Amino acid sequence: MLRALKVGLLIERTNRKNLVALLAVVVVVFGMMFFIKAQEVGQQLDEKKSDFYNGRAALSKFQVKDASEDGDGSDLFKNLTKQNRSIALQIAALTMDNYQLYYEASMTTAELRKEAFDLEDYEKVADLLPTKLENTLNYMYFKQMVDSEKQTISDLSHYIPFLLYFFSIAGFGWYIFISFYTSSILLDDFEHTSLVKGYPVRFDQYILSKCVIAFGYVLAFIALIFMSALVSLRNGFGDITEPVRVFLGEPTLVSSISYIGRAVLYMIVISIFIMLLSIILNVLLKNMYLTLFVHFILFFLPILFPSLISLFPYNPFNFMSFNEILAGVPVDLEKSTTITMNQGLIVMVICIVLMLVIIQRFFTTGKINRA
Repeated sequence: MLRALKVGLLIERTNRKNLVALLAVVVVVFGMMFFIKAQEVGQQLDEKKSDFYNGRAALSKFQVKDASEDGDGSDLFKNLTKQNRSIALQIAALTMDNYQLYYEASMTTAELRKEAFDLEDYEKVADLLPTKLENTLNYMYFKQMVDSEKQTISDLSHYIPFLLYFFSIAGFGWYIFISFYTSSILLDDFEHTSLVKGYPVRFDQYILSKCVIAFGYVLAFIALIFMSALVSLRNGFGDITEPVRVFLGEPTLVSSISYIGRAVLYMIVISIFIMLLSIILNVLLKNMYLTLFVHFILFFLPILFPSLISLFPYNPFNFMSFNEILAGVPVDLEKSTTITMNQGLIVMVICIVLMLVIIQRFFTTGKINRA
């Protein structure tokens, strides 16, 4: 096996596909840094201004009435008015860099929104306000900030916040990237079988070594993300204990470093899943473009048709965009579905074992040799 790995490394180290993939990771990381700075992503003041305008839009759905405690406005109208006042206080607090006041006002807003869910005519403004799950997560986050007397806000130009932002949106792109990278994992060998037979190793060992090397490059891609992001250290390191809002069967908070660790684990498991699926598709279809086509069909179906998630909740492709599962997006679908990435991890591991059995069957029947 070691001999097979040496042969594989000699071949793969000059493969342009690997070099291009490594370069692509660096370009994406630096491109995201530039995007954050150019578009001022993560500027909470801008987000709160947008929140305020949504509140104004919600109030416009009602006739102008007296919003005082004894006024003739509806309970929902009074609640929305209080929300807007609270959001205005958040904007003022951010403008003055009074972050303790900002967290307190944000927690008050979340409490008001929690009350609003049960008020008459709420459905009129539901699309302009956070969902129940989003609001619960917001309340938990801001309450912890208030309880801990936090005096700062997260800055995406710092190392840990940048990594958190990167991994919080990586799920969608990661599947596509690894699909492209592994889409022809066996095809070159099928096209040059006489050359492969001349290698001083058994064919099955050579194929296994290719998988090990491809997995090694996947780990290199992830390591390169961390290394490329080191540029942001000049702005600061950030707080590894900063809480992150996630859904793990119930709303909860995890630390930034815990979220990043989970994301890396999911990316590794997803990569193994994609690689093994690419091997099977290469054997059956013998074409890179057909392999990619099947990958994308299976990946985009739950996105284009969300009802499929409730019909087949444990379809492994529901979990490929792991960030959406961690954010609890399926819970807020028209037909609410409670699935978590911990369940997804179990599903993917089971699928990986099944695919390994299928690939081993290909070897024992000689199907790969004859492909």
